[in-house]
Amino acid sequence: MSEGGAPGPGLIPAILAGLTLRGTGLLNGRPARGAPANTQRDPDDPGHETRDVNVRNTALVMAGLALSALAVVGTMVWLMGAFSASQRRALPALTPQQTARLMPPAPNLQANPYADIDRARAEASARLSGYGYRDPDRTRARIPVGRAMELIVGRSLDAPER
Repeated sequence: MSEGGAPGPGLIPAILAGLTLRGTGLLNGRPARGAPANTQRDPDDPGHETRDVNVRNTALVMAGLALSALAVVGTMVWLMGAFSASQRRALPALTPQQTARLMPPAPNLQANPYADIDRARAEASARLSGYGYRDPDRTRARIPVGRAMELIVGRSLDAPER
């Protein structure tokens, strides 16, 4: 259709040609209207194909296709194996260090973890609630937390004036 909405220049002749073909019967194989019908048929012609597909030939073609596909897949597998073998042969030999069997160390598990934690808590409690020295030269001492709080309470934390 053209811009104005009217049919284009080629549409009218195409419609007329289609109507003419339909009217003559050439389009769908029917005789034209008003034309005498050809009622004489060949008595030996059933009007459809009577020969079936040759099953043997079809089966042979399918078997040939299957064998061809298997041959292609087998050839590809063989080529991949040959290629990977040639690649392995081209690699240098492994050193004794690379072929040595690795043995991981034994796990460091605690035999009795509850006894270990009790012992660690007792040591920490003894350090916090007892008297002792903080260094091996015995120049600094430690006192229990409770006693330190008694000594500090009521005192000023500011440095004494001189």
